[in-house]
Amino acid sequence: MVPMGHDRSLAGRASAEQSEPMTEILTAAVCDRDPESDDLFTAMRAAADQAAELLRSIGSSHRLMILCLLMDGPKTVSEICFAIEARQSLVSQHLTRLRLDGLVHAERQGNFVLYSLVDSPAKEIVSTLQRHYCPTKAAKGSH
Repeated sequence: MVPMGHDRSLAGRASAEQSEPMTEILTAAVCDRDPESDDLFTAMRAAADQAAELLRSIGSSHRLMILCLLMDGPKTVSEICFAIEARQSLVSQHLTRLRLDGLVHAERQGNFVLYSLVDSPAKEIVSTLQRHYCPTKAAKGSH
């Protein structure tokens, strides 16, 4: 708070002047990067974007439950609906998202479509989540 009678613009100018050296340091750091670190940064950004997209794909409790079920093997929509106590329309929407994102595979078997988990980083993530958050899975694995 600036005391009465003092010019507020002076206080603003003082803080701007203090931040100028920091701006110069940051600008120099960015401008002085070598090409190898630029390549590393570009690769890191691309990998982070991919990881974020994967996490968005599995970032729903319904989709996580579906993926956990599919860890045990292929299932029909009806089996998934029964297991997670959800309407078929909701399950179908989530399965479509998972299929479009390349996390599940759909295969027609007569009158049914079987959904299975694609071998991907998502499968490893779901496996890790199961170990930490699914006590029945952990208990079965320890016997």
